Amino acid sequence: MLHSLRFRAVVAAFVLAEATMLLSPAGASASGGDVVVTKSGWDYTHPANNPVSTTTNYPGLVLTAVNGAFNSEKAAICAAIKAKLTYANAMGPGFTAHPNNFVCNPGAPPSSLGVSFNGSAFVVVYTITGNYLELTTTTPTAFGSYGDPRFSVSFNTTLTAKISVPTQTAPLSVQSVIGSISNAQLDSHNLPADLIQDLASVIAFFGGPNFQAMGQDALDSTSVNLTSYVNSALGQLNLGQVASQGYTRLAGSLANGGNLALTAQKPTNVPTRGAANAPVIVEWTYGSGAPTNGCAAFSASASVQVGPASAGSPTAPAGTAGTGSGVPGQAGAWQRCELNVSGLPTGLPVRVTVSRSGGWNKSGYTIVGLAPYGEGPGTVTLTGNGASTPPVVFLLDVQPTTIHTIATPPPARR
Repeated sequence: MLHSLRFRAVVAAFVLAEATMLLSPAGASASGGDVVVTKSGWDYTHPANNPVSTTTNYPGLVLTAVNGAFNSEKAAICAAIKAKLTYANAMGPGFTAHPNNFVCNPGAPPSSLGVSFNGSAFVVVYTITGNYLELTTTTPTAFGSYGDPRFSVSFNTTLTAKISVPTQTAPLSVQSVIGSISNAQLDSHNLPADLIQDLASVIAFFGGPNFQAMGQDALDSTSVNLTSYVNSALGQLNLGQVASQGYTRLAGSLANGGNLALTAQKPTNVPTRGAANAPVIVEWTYGSGAPTNGCAAFSASASVQVGPASAGSPTAPAGTAGTGSGVPGQAGAWQRCELNVSGLPTGLPVRVTVSRSGGWNKSGYTIVGLAPYGEGPGTVTLTGNGASTPPVVFLLDVQPTTIHTIATPPPARR
């Protein structure tokens, strides 16, 4: 308890000024320290599907990690503060804390922390209230040790940690830990502390930049150990295993409740080349003529889907296009040209298309267009087990320009 109105007035003015310096980071929201890791990947063998996501929650991981780090370093923090205050004239000329009756009690770890995200890193703000120091200091007087004032100071400790989010799935790590002291409140514990006129020097020490700088130095002196402890706890995320599963891209955001959210993304990396071939047959009705360049008038190419439906189902060219050659063959009521698209990947849907160039060597017929026949349409999944792949059949729609029609059966399925 304070023993004089004079001391109360000085301390009240000091506390009011100091309270305005309390750290309250803008944009930070209270968080229980949860980390949510979502693995989002697209199975390119099923291009109609959207990305498949699985989510794992690590409740309280960051808060537990920082609490553990702070608890493990309490003694080191107090030792650093004590070393600075018991240094000769540490608080001003003639004011040096006695080392033998020095009390230091760090506050209890908080139940939440502040988290913000700046687009590339999480900023975690961890504030411990109720830190307490009690000490007796020498004075520049002739009264001896019986006149030494004893007082206490309570204050807040804030640790700000920056956790950068790598673009690749590498382990998370604390990049920096910055300490600060704020909201110091002074109280006297004996009559000399009430009466001594020079106590204003002590108040100025705790109220000014000296105590704040000293406290920050004490916190920063343990930041290496704090960082190591937190990084070890963050290793539970096991992002290395996620990377081994093919998820290489990493993105960060704030989840509900201000918690840390990580999304590991598996790049599509869809193969567009391989050792498989896709045979192609173009057929049209016999008697309606043939291209002037023969089968060389037809070319076949292929593509694969390289993105999910949610991204617009993008495609990319695949394999090596094939061009027909020679004169068309005949199969019953149909003429045909055979082509081949080579160098295609296996195990995923390949879409085959055929185009035609050149004129038609028989008048009286209109070339309407090409259309794949049967299932697909025009899509085939190739295997790499040596089995022959059924050809993809395209019908060339040729219609007579006169009223006469040629009745022909459709080609048999192969």
